[in-house]
Amino acid sequence: MSIQIIIAEDHPLVLAGIQFLLMDHKPDAVITSTADFRKTIAMLEKQKFDLLIMDINLPGGDKVGMVHSVRLRQPEIPILVCSSYDEQLYALPFLKAGANGYISKTAINEEFKNAVDKVLSGQTYASAEVMQNAFRQLFNAKGPEESVSDKLSGRELEVALLLVKGVPAKSISEQLNLSPSSVSIYKAKIFEKLGVDNVIQLTTYFELNG
Repeated sequence: MSIQIIIAEDHPLVLAGIQFLLMDHKPDAVITSTADFRKTIAMLEKQKFDLLIMDINLPGGDKVGMVHSVRLRQPEIPILVCSSYDEQLYALPFLKAGANGYISKTAINEEFKNAVDKVLSGQTYASAEVMQNAFRQLFNAKGPEESVSDKLSGRELEVALLLVKGVPAKSISEQLNLSPSSVSIYKAKIFEKLGVDNVIQLTTYFELNG
């Protein structure tokens, strides 16, 4: 019996690459594709699939919330998240939400095929780097997970929220009555406490943990 696979991906070149790898690895598979999350949900409501391969930045989707929406329609479907987003920031939240695997779009072909096989067999797939990060968090855990507001001081949180909104450092200085050097110091402390390296990663952190 053929495997029914649905791919939710809005970039045609990436979609073509995934389809090529699947046809090579699972030649009997029947492949369906959608370019936005609403159409993905509509297909899941009409037909049972054996595997969903999903980007995390789909039109009409809300990142981690998409996993919950899929599970409401097909609770048992294996979900393999395939994304160009930083896996160190995104993989664990998606796996915690119920995805069966997370693979980077920069992964080599054999790694992608291995990920497909693992999630189809009921296992969880993540790269070695993600698993190391997961173990590090587990062994460093000191109780219930802290929220962003627990990790930052009141002033640091104010600065962080403005940075996430795209407010320039000079404007932050004026709005909060801080010197430019103080804003730089707060910014460095925020990055250190949250384990991020730039404003893009900070924005991602707030999307997943805010």
